[in-house]
Amino acid sequence: MQSYDSLASLHMDNLATKVGGKFRLTRLVSQRLRAINSGEPLLVDRQPNEALLAAVCREIEEDLISLDIPEVAVSAEETEFDILGIDESMA
Repeated sequence: MQSYDSLASLHMDNLATKVGGKFRLTRLVSQRLRAINSGEPLLVDRQPNEALLAAVCREIEEDLISLDIPEVAVSAEETEFDILGIDESMA
């Protein structure tokens, strides 16, 4: 029988895979917790004695939240200096 810690770790690994990695999961969870602390309501019913983190994880499991990171489009005409925000005359 697996311990609670190993089951929790497996659960978090599954969530990380679902959202695209551990760093993306960390960012999504932290953004969501800040939003909830700022007054946004939970999208799932919180169970008695359930940690807020567990409720956020259920929101992710049920595809109620996702991480929206805008893609940065780079045209072929942009130089490395443009991308880095460096004035070419100073380089």
